[in-house]
Amino acid sequence: MERNIINELGSLALATRLKNLSERLARDVAQIYKESAFDFEPRWFAVFYALKDGQELAVTELSTMLQQTHPAINQVANILVKKGLVNERKDPQDQRKRLLKLSAKGRKLAQDMDPLWEKIKRANDELLRESKDILASLEAVEQALDKKSINERLRPMK
Repeated sequence: MERNIINELGSLALATRLKNLSERLARDVAQIYKESAFDFEPRWFAVFYALKDGQELAVTELSTMLQQTHPAINQVANILVKKGLVNERKDPQDQRKRLLKLSAKGRKLAQDMDPLWEKIKRANDELLRESKDILASLEAVEQALDKKSINERLRPMK
């Protein structure tokens, strides 16, 4: 049997393991999109879906809602704008704010993709049933990190 260093490292490789899992799931979904003839990338999903209901949202709002960095949201937004899926404009009250909203093309794509997203959700739900409530565990880890980061946990006790 081939050696699995990630398993051997246990909690020391937690971030690597989560990243690997994320990449694996994203690869599978990217293949599903490709086979379904959708020009769509998994990394766009959260931003695109947040705009799906027709709301116009600022990049800063999306950053907070999706718990992602402002630069990460901007990067995805730039791609979605370039693809014609999202319209952008400056906030009249604050020209520094970038407001985003799905374009007609984006709304059509969201409508077309809804049935596929429902199938992906069902497959994810099936996977999660086999994994003993990993979502609750991840939420607990996120909340614990909100209270005290790994960096803070490494600092000597005073």
